[in-house]
Amino acid sequence: MIRRILGISMIAALLVSCGNTTEDKTTAEGKTSEEQPATKAEVTFANLTENPDNYTGKEITVEGKVVHVCMHSGKKMYIVGEDPDIRLFISAGEDVPKFPTELLGSEIKVTGILEKLETGGAMEKEADSEEGEACETEEAIAKQPVLADMVLNYETHIEK
Repeated sequence: MIRRILGISMIAALLVSCGNTTEDKTTAEGKTSEEQPATKAEVTFANLTENPDNYTGKEITVEGKVVHVCMHSGKKMYIVGEDPDIRLFISAGEDVPKFPTELLGSEIKVTGILEKLETGGAMEKEADSEEGEACETEEAIAKQPVLADMVLNYETHIEK
């Protein structure tokens, strides 16, 4: 009788542990999702471009395609949604290591705090080391009608 109960308990424990799958969520620090707090709001790129002020100062998660990773500092990245002409500036901050250049062209979900940039603030001009020209991505973002003055201060990302 004890063997039967022990056998059934072991099978139940095995079945429960086999069903425990988690998505690989990695931050720039290399932490997994289990070490991170839950995100506050998942926002579509379209909703963000329509109403950026609704999300200012809030922790959000937004999905997009990485179109630029700063080669100079590695601390800046830009993503786009369905409209490739509207880009969102992602800033790594002081405590976060460089963004991996392998992210270029990847679909990712990025979580961070959306903030309005102050003039002359966080988006410093990225210089081409040989010609001293401004980054063409930064020039394009300055000309776009929305999100040009917004920054998502990076906390985590998930590659899709």
